[in-house]
Amino acid sequence: MKVHQLTEFSIYLQQRPGELAGVLDAATAAGVEIFSISTTEHLDRGCVRVLGRPEEALRQVCESLVEAGIGPVVEAPVLAVSITDRPGVVRDLTVLMADNRINVRYCYLIPGDEAYPHAMCVFRFDELDRAVEVIEAADIPDITAMEIPDELGGESAA
Repeated sequence: MKVHQLTEFSIYLQQRPGELAGVLDAATAAGVEIFSISTTEHLDRGCVRVLGRPEEALRQVCESLVEAGIGPVVEAPVLAVSITDRPGVVRDLTVLMADNRINVRYCYLIPGDEAYPHAMCVFRFDELDRAVEVIEAADIPDITAMEIPDELGGESAA
């Protein structure tokens, strides 16, 4: 099975009205299409994790945010796996990682759409290369390699 590596940008924001809107406005103004966003909060900070294209334009937006005093911004490799909609599929992947003693830092789902009919599960692992090997060698039903077009910025992790 093939898996693809993407670059995720985690932007840490103050808990104030307009912070998230400002980030998304900056991305839009730079011509970045955000195709995944996940937000969390802890105490007085928010964390916005985004995947977007073109990746280099998103990187420049993040650099400009840091220069403006917003952040920090953390750039990290993540793996995207296309999954079918069935109960337990994410559990199966996380158990596979646990059985191989690979820590899952976090994961989140991106729903399918017309371009990508299957939902995608995005993972951040402590040991990315080992996770790729384990997923590719696994025999889990209903998990297919996500084919990410070049314009998404996907790189084959294989």
